[in-house]
Formats: sequence, C-alpha cells, structure tokens
Amino acid sequence: FTLQQGELSLAGAVDPYFAAEAHIVLGEEGIELEEAFARSTSLPAGLQVKVGKYLTAFGRVNPTHAHTWAWVDQPVIASRLLGPDGMRSTGAQLGWLVPTPFYSQVIVGLQNANDESLASFNGEAGGHHHGDEEDGDEQAAGGYPRIYADEVGNLGDMLWSARVESFFATGGDAGLALGVSGALGPNPASADGTRLYGADLRWKWTPPGRPWSFVAFTTEVIGRDYAADGFTAVPLGPDGTPDSGDEVPLTVAGTTLTDWGLYAQLEWGFLPGWSAGLRGEYATGSGETVHTDEEDVEFSRADDPMRDDRVRLGPVVTWRMSEYSRLRLQYNYDRADHLPDGHASSIWLGFEALIGAHPAHGY
Repeated sequence: FTLQQGELSLAGAVDPYFAAEAHIVLGEEGIELEEAFARSTSLPAGLQVKVGKYLTAFGRVNPTHAHTWAWVDQPVIASRLLGPDGMRSTGAQLGWLVPTPFYSQVIVGLQNANDESLASFNGEAGGHHHGDEEDGDEQAAGGYPRIYADEVGNLGDMLWSARVESFFATGGDAGLALGVSGALGPNPASADGTRLYGADLRWKWTPPGRPWSFVAFTTEVIGRDYAADGFTAVPLGPDGTPDSGDEVPLTVAGTTLTDWGLYAQLEWGFLPGWSAGLRGEYATGSGETVHTDEEDVEFSRADDPMRDDRVRLGPVVTWRMSEYSRLRLQYNYDRADHLPDGHASSIWLGFEALIGAHPAHGY
C-alpha cells in the first residue's frame, strides 16, 4: 500500500485584478508546497500574468496534477526529462491569447533553474552517482560531476520556457488540440546548459446524446540535449574511495547527452462511468553514462535507469463511481536494459477521492 499523493488545494479570487491558487502535497517524502501563485484577471489585449511557484507550461503532462491523469503513473519520458513530480519552480509567466478565429495561446516564462524538481537543469538528475554516494554529492545527468554552481549571476542562469497551443473544432462533437514547447537553461555539468523541446497532440470525440461516451487519442514527444564538460575520473577501490594511490586517472571527454521519447494513448468510454485505455511508450538516447566504481571507469547508457532504452505497454480500466471518486486497475509491461531480466510486469490498483468543489479540468 502506498499513498501516492494527498493534495490540499486552495483557490479563489483575491480582488478584481488577481486570482490565486496554492497546492500543498503530502507524499512518501513528506509535505511540500507544489504550487502557490497569483494570476491576473483583468489585463487588456488578451494578456495574463502568473507569478509565484508553478508547474512550467511545457507539454501536456507537466502542467497537470496527478489527479487529472488517465493512468496511475506518468509517462516514462516525462519522469526522466521533466522529473517525477513535474518541472516547476518560482518565477513569472506571460500568456497571450492570440486574436485568431480559433483558440490559440502563446506562453513564455522565466523561472529559477535550481529547484530540486528540475531534473534536466540544476535540480536532482537522479540515476547514478560518480564518486562516494555517502557524501550526499548528487551528480548531474549521465554520471557527470556537478562542476558549476547553481548561483544566479545573470538572466542566462535562469530557466526560459515557451509554449504555443491551439485548439480546432474538427466537425461534429470532436476537437483537436496541438502544442509545441521549448525550454533552455543551465545545468551543473556544463556552461552550455540544457535544451528541452516537445510537441503534443490530443483528439477527442464525444457522440451526440451520450456524454459519458468518448474516444480520445493523445500523444507527446519530448527531447533533451544535455551538455556535459569533460573531467578526470579516478577509479574507486572496493570501499568506494580512491585510497590506495595506485589508481590511474582517466580523462572523460565532454559531450552532449541526447535523450528523447514519446507516448501514445487511446481511451474509450464504453459505459456510463466506465472507460478503458491503452498506452504505449518508448524512451531512448545517445551518449554514454559514466560509471566510476569497483576499480574501474565504465561507459554504459544501458546500466542507467534514467537513460537506457525502454519500451512500456500499459492497459488501464477505470470505474468512475461519481465525479468525485474513481477506481483504476492498470497493468504495465516494461522492457528495459537496466532490468535484471530485461523485462518486468506490474499491476496497480488505485483509488482516488476528491472532497469539495474543484475547477474544470483542461481539455
């Protein structure tokens, strides 16, 4: 049994000019402030400003909370590149509702790059450590050391993001949403930093007279270029330290680690309160991960659970007892290089309950 997430959400109008939200999350690692921001409500020319701590407007999955997911877990590539809890930080965001015949919005943001959730920037990259893990020195992606401090000296030390999203009615009761996203900022392994890019699509059809029935297809691709400078690695002894003095240093060349992946999911509402879905995922990359242990320095992306080749297939069945509660049964089949047998199966049974009023979810 696990408590995946307990979330307390507060939202309301501040005055005629601003509305505000705060989301406090209780998870397995304790209590944290997930989001707390204010957004303008009365700016002219289709403009809106958001300030505070918030989920970065990147792709479809990242700006959403766990209770809006159709599956129990988020896609593999989102966890790898955007972080297991989503890419978020403190900053400011400007949105512009473009005056077009169809819905179209441009969003640009500027945030601190050193929030621990920013796995692709100055946050916690996860995966393997280089050197003594007991000293608490978290490493950059790919096993590279953290060379650069996460101090802010100029605007180049910040996380910049941009997104363009549009919605089109495709006839009848169907609609198509398209989006492209980008982000760039510093990382601790190189002065050249990180570039993120992505594109997403969602199509949904609801037949007339049957609001409980729907067919929805969603897909998203996310990529990352992560620059890493060269360094000198010293093989470690059996106790994890270079204590013998006989180890031969090895120069590791600088490189750009490239990682990308995608997911595609199809959902079908087949009875009142019931739906089924199937999700397929693929994640891969190039550039080897550095492993320094057991008196040797090795290069292998296949041994890195955050960067190896991975394929996952996951069907799910959902029963919505009401608008405020649901039960989900999900199966995941994974094939990944880092798994001992090369593959693994898992079954998830998740229950979700919502107390109180809540705003409508996005399309």
